[in-house]
Amino acid sequence: MSDSTEGLRIAVLLASVRQGRRGEAFARWIHGLIAAREGVTADLLDLRDFPLPSYTHPEMPRMIETHYEDEVARRWSEAIHAHDGFVFVTPEYNHGYPGQLKNAIDHVQQGWWYKAAAFVTYGGSAGGARAAEQLRSVAVEVRLVPVRTEVNVRLIGLAADEAGRPTDPYYGRQSTGLIDQLLWWARVAKQGRAASPPPAS
Repeated sequence: MSDSTEGLRIAVLLASVRQGRRGEAFARWIHGLIAAREGVTADLLDLRDFPLPSYTHPEMPRMIETHYEDEVARRWSEAIHAHDGFVFVTPEYNHGYPGQLKNAIDHVQQGWWYKAAAFVTYGGSAGGARAAEQLRSVAVEVRLVPVRTEVNVRLIGLAADEAGRPTDPYYGRQSTGLIDQLLWWARVAKQGRAASPPPAS
């Protein structure tokens, strides 16, 4: 098997929709680092652009996610299905992650299956790590493949440039490890999905 990342599509999911959100700077930072990798297409999916309603359908998402009547839900599902891996950029609220992110995840099932996932979180003393911990269990349930390395940005005393991107070399090292692992797993998982149908049970 080739170790090339040629043709991989990675989405950076920006979870916060708040005014004055810090996450946009972090999402654009990690998006730029991924986009700089040879052969990789990186897209930024901002939940502000996908104001999904609460999930009220009687059917499970797996039954209707490829033909939602709602235009926003349809665009969201199509965007997830089109990508090979994901970086979730999220704040930590009350030891968890924002409700709109859970709602967005729950609108799709098969679009997540057997694709790589990574987490960039931000918050207070824990740097959002508890949000990532919760997201990991959800990711496994929707059959994503979470990578080990995270970027947990501690906002207290954060050194950042004029664009809000972290300047501490530690975050640079963490982001490199995260991206290396994400692209490796995204490639392997894509090859696996192409070789045989993923298990559905």
